[in-house]
Amino acid sequence: MKHTNRLRVCAAMIGALGLSTQISLAGGHISSAQVALHNIDGTQVGAAEITQSPHGVLVHLKVTDLPPGAKGVHFHSKAHCAADTGFKSSHGHHGEAKGEHGLLNPIGPGKGDLGNLYVGESGVGELQFFKPGVFLDKGDQPLLDEDGTAIVIHANEDDQITQPIGGAGVRIVCGIVKAG
Repeated sequence: MKHTNRLRVCAAMIGALGLSTQISLAGGHISSAQVALHNIDGTQVGAAEITQSPHGVLVHLKVTDLPPGAKGVHFHSKAHCAADTGFKSSHGHHGEAKGEHGLLNPIGPGKGDLGNLYVGESGVGELQFFKPGVFLDKGDQPLLDEDGTAIVIHANEDDQITQPIGGAGVRIVCGIVKAG
């Protein structure tokens, strides 16, 4: 029991430092996932690392070469990032029922609502957040289910309440969540 707790603490510390880890949490579950983020032209403009904890996931995302300003970030329900569809092939938000969108929504938020990424004048942005109740490979609606999940960055800020996407606008970056 003590050994398992030490592994969890080590995995959380390594993940918090932004390092990749293959340490397995108790029960053999996947402990991390990687996401290469591409713009509509297919150029990689960033990456994200997702680290599993016993209560949810810690996401660390970095981007470059994006227009400045706030950008809505969401988990989308399909691991598909076809540029010719404007990344609409990633479908809607992961685990979100109708009317649940937004961190400020009284009946939300949905599992796909992640907040806003702030990109500076240099085109660089970084975001780290914890999403409780979301898991890589366990629970209801895991990120690594049979049709997978994508991270999508929108052109505008998500106001966290307007349906269906908080006014976040078109999808400008997409990346597929892949195990460790």
